[in-house]
Amino acid sequence: MRRRALLSSLAATTAALAGCASTAGDDATTTEPSERTTTRDPTTTGEPPGEDERPASYASVVELETGPRTYSFAPTGLNTDDGANVALWFDRTATAEHPARLRGFLENANSYANTFEVEWIPVVGRTHGRQPDGYDHEASLHFAPTENNDLAEAVPEVVRDDTGYWRVADLGPWVVERKRLAPGERVELEYVLVGEPGLPGRPTGTYEFRGRDADARVTVWNAERPGPDGESRFAGRSLPALSEETTVQWFHDADESTTAYLRPERERAELDGRVAFEMVHNGREAASCGHWNLHKLVDGEWFHVGPNVHTSDCRALYPGGRTEWDLRAFNGVPVGCDCETFSCGSGLTRGFLGGGEYAVVVGYGDPTDESAALVELVGDPVEIVPTEDAEIAVDGDEATVTVDSYGDGERPADASFALTRAERADERLIPEQVMGETAFQDAGGGLRNALAAMREDVDRAVVRADDHVVDAALGYDADVRRFETRGQAYEATRVEGE
Repeated sequence: MRRRALLSSLAATTAALAGCASTAGDDATTTEPSERTTTRDPTTTGEPPGEDERPASYASVVELETGPRTYSFAPTGLNTDDGANVALWFDRTATAEHPARLRGFLENANSYANTFEVEWIPVVGRTHGRQPDGYDHEASLHFAPTENNDLAEAVPEVVRDDTGYWRVADLGPWVVERKRLAPGERVELEYVLVGEPGLPGRPTGTYEFRGRDADARVTVWNAERPGPDGESRFAGRSLPALSEETTVQWFHDADESTTAYLRPERERAELDGRVAFEMVHNGREAASCGHWNLHKLVDGEWFHVGPNVHTSDCRALYPGGRTEWDLRAFNGVPVGCDCETFSCGSGLTRGFLGGGEYAVVVGYGDPTDESAALVELVGDPVEIVPTEDAEIAVDGDEATVTVDSYGDGERPADASFALTRAERADERLIPEQVMGETAFQDAGGGLRNALAAMREDVDRAVVRADDHVVDAALGYDADVRRFETRGQAYEATRVEGE
């Protein structure tokens, strides 16, 4: 009771001082001191929220009534290394009467009493968040504690400015630096989300609240125009379907109403080069599964060129989420990513890519299954060359290719296949696929080496390797594969007796 009385006194004093110095416009609305200093907000239960009130979703989303903005807060739950269990979520949006409110609890999850460094917990103690980049990197938002916050040392005044959005009159600190809790003890948390003093409007973008062990973020987007600004250089372009099973939102087809889209840093790049992509999700529901793929468009048909394998997990992108992916594209041998001098991040480094049009596709969409962006890579056609360990011997019209795994006395067993020209094919392979035909480095290069050896004066090429290489080239337990590349049909046949 003494702490509540102290909070009420602090809130009333702060309101009186701030009211004298207020520079708000004539249309500004100020929360009345009598409303701020009640011991309990009548819209709360009077008790700390329980575990059953905690939302199951990773993000909590509200659409403001004070302007065309949507807030997404994430994560709704986090844990610190010293055993603090935190849950926070929006329980009401912003109206002309009050700002958007975040409610939850902090609990000691240890079996012993512990003192928590509150000042290092995002949102709970580190209540100030800013945009590290985006539309306005100087913009900041703040989670101002209310009188119903058990960790508050001061309850700041909040005002509604003439742009319609709520902001705080003065900055904190507002909460205790540390708090000791008994085993299982829980304290109530309650904050309102407001802009900083003098912040005009509510800039869109992602605001980060960084802690010692975890981070939280608030993403703000235009509720009426969630889509991208500007026009794509491919606007109006009609493309063949990537798949008959999935729907795709292309960036060049996106408009201001599009809620999820893949934004390329640029839509044309020289080989060798790097193109960054950002997946933007301004929808209300989580999107998944987020695997990335690269396809090339050749003669009106899409060919998948990488990556060849994906992890088995299904990743989701929460409402307001952003994720980045880089394509490092090389015309020849790829240069590895040096993480000491270059931020590798997530993405694909791929060599032997020829000039042409490519699609970067990610498995996030709203309401589509996937999102994609078209990009033109400018460079020479891909040359099919043998692997570094390949030794080619030509005897008349037959070439023999031997790689290091053949005859090494190790498992898997030695195996061979032969390649000849043919009159028909069952499938088409483009050079970008041939040069990166498998994800397993020790099993790659079978078709690549065979095609590299098939010069004009060679009618048959035999590749001597092992079972992995042959299976990768022909297919597991397959004896024959017929394919066409660059207008020529070929037949690959397993050689018995190896």
